[in-house]
Amino acid sequence: MATTSSSGDRTEQGLPEEVVADLLSDGTRRRALSILADRGEPVVVADLAAAVLAAQRDIEPAAVPDTDRDELTEELFTEHLPKLTATDIVTYDSMVGTVEIQRPDAVPTDPR
Repeated sequence: MATTSSSGDRTEQGLPEEVVADLLSDGTRRRALSILADRGEPVVVADLAAAVLAAQRDIEPAAVPDTDRDELTEELFTEHLPKLTATDIVTYDSMVGTVEIQRPDAVPTDPR
């Protein structure tokens, strides 16, 4: 995924390795990034939550209970999206409620 530059502490994306490690330390963030990279287009945050839960449970997104989807949607808003948008890996469009990957090169090949 990322390599160390001549400075020894930054990735190809220009992010310090410790920032990348922190971003990828959470399974929900890794899976969300993988889903966003696979889709390659803006995704409504609630739909992203359903897709993450569906992938974790090996079910279809439509089978994810609304309460679980709503809970993860809130978690995405409060925990994960602030970190991802601050590093410009994703952008959030508050007018339509979508998130889109901006730096697919930061996405791990294995989201587990």
